[in-house]
Amino acid sequence: MSKLSDQSKQSELIKYLEITLATLDYSILSKEMHIETADFSSKKYFENFKKHVKKAYEQGKLTTLKQWFRDLTEVYRETEDLKFNDFIQDKTGYEINIHERFDKRISKIIARQKIKTANEYRDILSKLDYLTQVENPNEELIEKLNILLIEFKKRKNN
Repeated sequence: MSKLSDQSKQSELIKYLEITLATLDYSILSKEMHIETADFSSKKYFENFKKHVKKAYEQGKLTTLKQWFRDLTEVYRETEDLKFNDFIQDKTGYEINIHERFDKRISKIIARQKIKTANEYRDILSKLDYLTQVENPNEELIEKLNILLIEFKKRKNN
């Protein structure tokens, strides 16, 4: 396995610097991530973390930046915060998708044209909720998801 070229590594370093800093900004703005006690402030913690991110960038620590990005985005992946990807793209210009597994589940349900479980129902509901809040929503996809939800509810009620 070959090492990244210097230019390629520099591009990756810049990317992970920017998306990690943007993730910290997202965390600062997030009501869910806000913690304020007598001896701890999440905002101060995330602001201070930015200094460590910048230092890792200056030292060329790409692996560290990638790991921090994975760690910082885990909560948004787990809670399926679908607005996160849009925030990162708007802020940095980088198109990322931390919800690949979620998107694959949605695609499978759409392909089979049937919701089978309550968990799938919740996934479709989450995706629909997200789609109805974005600018220029995919109306065709919204319609498909609505039909799936209605059909599932009808089967459940019978």
